[in-house]
Amino acid sequence: MKKLTALFLAGAMALSLAACGKPAEPTPTPQTSQPSAENTDPTPAPVPEEKGKITYIIGFLGDKSMNDSGYVGIQTLESQGYEVQVIETNSQADKYADYVYDAIDGGADYIVTSSGLDETVAQIAPEYKDVKFILFDMTADYVPSSDNIFALSYAQNEGSFLVGMVAAAMTKSGVVAVNVGKDSPTINDFVVGFVEGVNAYNPETKVVKGVVGSWSDPAAMKTLCETQYRDQKADVFYQVAGGSGAGAFEFAVENDCWCIGVDSDQYTAFAESENPELAEVIVTSMLKEVGNSLVNTFASIEDGSIQWGTTLLAGLADNAVGYVDNDFFRATVPADVVENISSIAAKVVSGEMSVKSYFDFADETEFNTFLQEAGK
Repeated sequence: MKKLTALFLAGAMALSLAACGKPAEPTPTPQTSQPSAENTDPTPAPVPEEKGKITYIIGFLGDKSMNDSGYVGIQTLESQGYEVQVIETNSQADKYADYVYDAIDGGADYIVTSSGLDETVAQIAPEYKDVKFILFDMTADYVPSSDNIFALSYAQNEGSFLVGMVAAAMTKSGVVAVNVGKDSPTINDFVVGFVEGVNAYNPETKVVKGVVGSWSDPAAMKTLCETQYRDQKADVFYQVAGGSGAGAFEFAVENDCWCIGVDSDQYTAFAESENPELAEVIVTSMLKEVGNSLVNTFASIEDGSIQWGTTLLAGLADNAVGYVDNDFFRATVPADVVENISSIAAKVVSGEMSVKSYFDFADETEFNTFLQEAGK
C-alpha cells in the first residue's frame, strides 16, 4: 500500500429636471394602507438559470448519514437552477449499470454517486463523454478511468481523530468501541483516525473494533454493542455504519452509554425524528460534509476551474470534515476538553499537526498490528 499525500469546493443615479416658468403647486400624497400602482416594483422575482440535469444515484435516502448529507447539497443545487433526479438503488449491485444507463437515457448531464458504483462508472463513463460523472467518498489514490470523471475523497481520519478525543474523555470504563458497517480502505481510515485521537487524549484507553456486515441492519449493530459492553466493558460507541448506526443509539439509551454519530449531525437528525430520545446519547458526530463538497464541485464546474480526470482530497482545512460543536456537546463534554479539541483542530487546519491515516501503513499486516495494540 502506498503512502499518500493530501491533494485537495446596485447602485442608482438620480436625475432632476428643471421646468421653465412658475412651478406647479404640489399635489398632496394620498394616504393609503396599500402601495399605489406607480410605486409597486414591477420587476418579477429572478428565475434561477437552468444549468443542466443532475441525477443523484444513491443506495437509499433516510440514512441520517452520508446519503442524506449529499442530498442536502443536491437540493441546494436544485435551488440554484439545476434539474434534479434521485435514483435509489437499495444496494442492488446487479442493477447498478441499469440505473446508470437509465440516468443517461433520462437526459442526465451530470451523474453524482458514491464509491459503491465506482466500478460501474469506470466501465460506462468512457462510452458517454458528453455526460459528466462525480464520484464521492473515493480513496485518495483513486485514478479516474476517463476524463469525464471527477472524484472526491475525504480526510475522514482528521475528523475521526477529534471525536476519538471526545470518546476517550467520556468513557468511564476506559474502553471505547468503533463499529463499522463493512471493512474497506476508506472505512479503515475512520478507524485509524479514531484510535489516534483516543491515544492522544489518553493512551491507557482501549479501543475495540467491530464489523456489522451491513449498512442497513440496526438490530445487528445493537447486538454487537451489547456484546462489546458485556464482554469488553465498552461504554462509548463510535458507529461508522450508515443505516445500521441507529442500533448503537438504541443500545446506548437502554444502557446509559454514549455514542458518536457519523457523516452528518445525527444529534439534530434524531432530535427532529420520530425517536428523539436517541439524540440524547449522541454526544457529537464526526462530519463528512458531502453536501458542501458537491456544491463546491459544481461551483468549480461553473467557473471552469474543475480538473476532470482527477481526485480531490478534502479535509478539515476545506471544511469537508469536522465534528459537531453544538449546545448539547458543550453542555455534556467538560469545558477543558471542548477547548482542547478546538485547539487541536486549529493545528490540523494550519498544518502544524498531521493525523495518521490508514494509507500510511505499509500493508494490512501493519494495520492489524496497530488495531491489536489499541485493544490491549
